[in-house]
Amino acid sequence: MEQISGPIINPTEMYIKIINPSLHGKTTFSNSGSCKNLIDYLSKENKKLPLDEKELFFNHQEAELSSNAVLKLIDNNTKGIAKGRTKFHSLVIAPDPQELKHIKHSPDALKQYTCEVMKVYAQSFKLKDGKVLDLDNLVWAAKLERERNGEQKDGSNMHIHVIVSARDKDQKISLSPNVNDKQRFNRVQFCMKSEQTFDKLFHYQRTESKLQTDQIRKYGTLAEKEQYFSSLETSPDESQSIPQKKLVMDLVQPLIDSPHSNAQNEAANETDYKKRKVLRKKKRNKGPKL
Repeated sequence: MEQISGPIINPTEMYIKIINPSLHGKTTFSNSGSCKNLIDYLSKENKKLPLDEKELFFNHQEAELSSNAVLKLIDNNTKGIAKGRTKFHSLVIAPDPQELKHIKHSPDALKQYTCEVMKVYAQSFKLKDGKVLDLDNLVWAAKLERERNGEQKDGSNMHIHVIVSARDKDQKISLSPNVNDKQRFNRVQFCMKSEQTFDKLFHYQRTESKLQTDQIRKYGTLAEKEQYFSSLETSPDESQSIPQKKLVMDLVQPLIDSPHSNAQNEAANETDYKKRKVLRKKKRNKGPKL
């Protein structure tokens, strides 16, 4: 069968990741206990800055939150969570250099966008009673960082780390974005809506979404790939027209809702990882054959 990879285009890539410490860096922190280790890790940049230049945490209610305030905020919002279960979640929000340039590398603009992303995050949970959550239902805090892996390149490394409780503000609802159920929380859909929120909030004319392209490349039929990449080739240097955007969403949305989407694959990978870990542990405990 003929394989269609699409034209060589440099898509804009908004990087939004829900961190799973069992897969993405358990050595740094565990989210089954206190968030102190994560807070300490996120405070590393401040150690070499003078007092008036230190970057504090923030959320939609407070422009400045100390590390101790965040620690109390998250660690005290765990009522109803069993011992050893997830107490909080961590997100990374990192616009690419083009997107940062569009907002003129403004920390205030990026913080504003972070609040909008967390609003999308809250609304992405599908509850049994049909209730829709909003920003005020979340307990969270975020911190802006200007370096990545100790490097700083003309402001292009500016990004956000978020810590959000695994319980709602009333401590009655469990909020897990890593749940293996797209009917509860669809991670691909969350990331795509967050990307669209950036475009709308800052009037950003996106030529192509890498997330959308990845979905088409991996899960689209031959006809869908031909139609999608043909729509991109018609105006590769311009933003998509309204009909083009509708075409793209008509093609991509069913793929996002499919049980074979990235969100479900990631959850499956997590399950496989845990199974392999248990098997390795059993082998170690078994001892050598005599």
